[in-house]
Amino acid sequence: MTIEDSKTSQDVGKAPVNRGRRIGLLPKLTLSRRGRRLLPLVCVIGGGAALGLWQFERLGHVTETDARVMADVVTISSRADGWVVRRAVTDGDRVLAGAELVVIDQREVGLQLAALRAKAASISLERDRTATQLHMTETTAPSAVALARARRDAAAANVRVASSEVERTQRDYRRTDALVTNQFSSRQTWDFQRSQMDQAVDRQAAAKAQLAEAEAAVADATARTADVEMLRQQWEALGHDAGQVEAQIHEKDVALSDRVVRSPIDGIVDRKFVEPGEYVIPGQRLLLVHDPKAVWIEANVKETKLASLKPGQPVVVSVDAYPGVDFAGRVERIGNAATSAFALLPSPNPSGNFTKITQRVPVRIAVNQREETPLRPGMMVEVDIDAGHP
Repeated sequence: MTIEDSKTSQDVGKAPVNRGRRIGLLPKLTLSRRGRRLLPLVCVIGGGAALGLWQFERLGHVTETDARVMADVVTISSRADGWVVRRAVTDGDRVLAGAELVVIDQREVGLQLAALRAKAASISLERDRTATQLHMTETTAPSAVALARARRDAAAANVRVASSEVERTQRDYRRTDALVTNQFSSRQTWDFQRSQMDQAVDRQAAAKAQLAEAEAAVADATARTADVEMLRQQWEALGHDAGQVEAQIHEKDVALSDRVVRSPIDGIVDRKFVEPGEYVIPGQRLLLVHDPKAVWIEANVKETKLASLKPGQPVVVSVDAYPGVDFAGRVERIGNAATSAFALLPSPNPSGNFTKITQRVPVRIAVNQREETPLRPGMMVEVDIDAGHP
């Protein structure tokens, strides 16, 4: 045996060495000729099945990228005009409902309010005085009338007595005068009877004067009873004046409170438009505030995809600001008009050329807010609506 034969015999049973293969690589897979022919067909079938599955999954979902976070942004404005003396908040501050936002100069309204309150106090005192006078008049007027009438009756009785006395003395005088003429009586008796008659006439005149005075007293006392109604009307008029002043005070109280602008909601200040020292007018925009808990998603969905959408369908929301974070939502409401119906600048077609464009309808999606990753108005999001959900 030669040396070459011995080398050949030693190499028998050893695996052939692939000179071009690197150490550590997997051995090549070898396919038969028939396997190599079926490989493209298998790949096509597998890819078609995967594509079909994906398409089947997509047929039950509506995905939209034209969506953003929305919120009810409240425009805070002033009902009064004046100089801004204080602004208690700035952009990004959290505020509670009723919290002070802006204070407008209150001095002029405060002075007017003080004057009205002083007037109300004066009217109240005058009304109390009138009420006291009315009470006294109501109490004393009937008794005064009764007393005056009693004095009038007494004076009338005195007049009657005096008249009787005059008649008696006149008869005595005439009788004495006849006797004196016939010289059956003395001149002294005649003088006495004449004096008695004159005194009776004077007493009658005095009694008549007292009767006239008593009649006047009765008329005055009776007139005082009319004062009761006058005082009552005056008291009621003062009551109306007091009510009017109270209404003016309430109006000024409202005007005073309007000069302290407060937050209507628990929310966040989005933007401020006024600085201390500026003059504001009624209706001027001062701040923008929104409630961070009351946000939703508005997705503008193509009209061709609306047929499968219904309120209540679940939605997965992904936000550009938080990659990898999904929010759970649901379809809350589907719009009744396309967004083009509210365009400020309509697109007329005077030339007659027409190009049909697929319109978009706003779909409102309720979403659950999170403290750690809050949704802010204006953020762009992507929504995936499970339209296959009943």
